[in-house]
Amino acid sequence: MEPVVGVDVAKGSSVVQAFRKRNEPYGKAVDIEHGRSGFEQFGEMLGRLQAETGLAPVVVLEATGHYHRALVSYLDRSGYTYYMVNPLQSKRAKGTQLRKVKTDALDAWHLAEMYYRGDVKPHRTWNETFTELQHLTRQHEFVTGIYVQAKLNSRALLEQVFPTYEQVFYNVFSATSLTVLARCLEGDAEDWNEVIQGSAGKSHSKRWANEKARKLEKVLDHWKEARHSPSQRKALLGMVSLLLTMIRQLDELEKQMEEMAANLPEVELVKSIPGIGTKLAAAIVAEVGDVKQFSDAKQLVAYAGLDPGIFSSGKFTATSTRITKRGSKRLRRSLYLAVQCGMRKNANARIRSYYEKKRKEGKPYKVVVIACANKLLHHIFAILQKGQPYQA
Repeated sequence: MEPVVGVDVAKGSSVVQAFRKRNEPYGKAVDIEHGRSGFEQFGEMLGRLQAETGLAPVVVLEATGHYHRALVSYLDRSGYTYYMVNPLQSKRAKGTQLRKVKTDALDAWHLAEMYYRGDVKPHRTWNETFTELQHLTRQHEFVTGIYVQAKLNSRALLEQVFPTYEQVFYNVFSATSLTVLARCLEGDAEDWNEVIQGSAGKSHSKRWANEKARKLEKVLDHWKEARHSPSQRKALLGMVSLLLTMIRQLDELEKQMEEMAANLPEVELVKSIPGIGTKLAAAIVAEVGDVKQFSDAKQLVAYAGLDPGIFSSGKFTATSTRITKRGSKRLRRSLYLAVQCGMRKNANARIRSYYEKKRKEGKPYKVVVIACANKLLHHIFAILQKGQPYQA
C-alpha cells in the first residue's frame, strides 16, 4: 500500500498524521502553521516519507471553509497528489466508531483510513475564473443584503425628519434622489434645478429637472418651518452617505461581473433561459462551476440540495419528505429567484405551465416553486452539457 498523509485543517494551522501503510503510522501527529515555514516543514515530511517508502505520498484533507485553500495551493505548486473529502462523508466515517472521541489527531487518522478503505474519490476541480466569479457574486450578494437593510432604516428616519420628500421623487433611493436629499440636509444649495440636473446627468431632460426643482422648493418651504431633531437629521445624512457609497460599490461589482461573464460562455448559455439576467446567470454559473464534473442532472440537483429525502423502513415508506438542503444554499437561492423571474409576466412559458400543472394537482405554493427550481436546474444542466442555448 502507498503512503498516505491525513490532514485535519483548521484556521491558520493543520494537524498532520502520516502513514507508511494502513495502520502503520509514520511518527506522531504534527501541527503545522499555514505559512512559509509551516509548508516547508510539511514538504520536508512528505520528502522523507517518499524517500523511505519509495512511493510518492497521497494527501487527504477535508474541505474546511476557505482555510484549506492555502494548503491546497502549496500542494498544487509542489506537484503532490491530494484528495479533498466532503465534511459529510468524513463525519459519517467517524460515526462508525464505538467510542466517541474527538481530537484533531484522530480526525487526521480517520481521513487517511478513508483513503485506505477506498471511500475517497477524486474531488471537483475549479477553473480559476469560476472562483473569481464566485467571489464577486458572493460579495455582491453580501453588499446587497446590507443595502436593503440600510434602505429600511433610512426610510424610517426619513419619515420622521423629512416626510414630504417622498412627494418629489418616485424612487426615493435612486442615486439622484439621494444626492439631492444629502444637499437638502446639508443646506448648502441655492439653485436646485442645477443640483438635480447635475445629479441626473443625461438620463433625464431639463424639463424633468425643472419640474422636480419646483416640487422640491415647495416641500422645502414647509420643511424649514417644521421643527425636527438635529440628531435625527445628522443620522439620516449619515445613512444617505452610506447608501450612496453602497450604490457605487454595487455598480462597480456589477461592472466587474459583466466583464468576467463575457469571458465565460456558460453565462451566456444560462442567460438564454427566459427570465434570467446577467447577475442571476453569473451567480448560478459561479456556484455550479464546470458542469462536466456531474455525470447526470441528478448529481447536480443533489449538489444544490433540491433532491427530496427518502425514508423507508419495513412496510413504511414516507410519502411526504422535505428537500435535503445539503448543497449550496446560494445556488438554491439563485434558482428560486430564477423561477420567480421566469413566472413573472409569463417570461418562461415552460416553467409557468409546469407550475400551473402542479398547482392544479393541489400542491402548496412553495412545494411547487421548489419543483420548478428542480426542473429548471435540469434545463441548465442540459444546455451546459450540450453547449447550446435554451430553446423554448
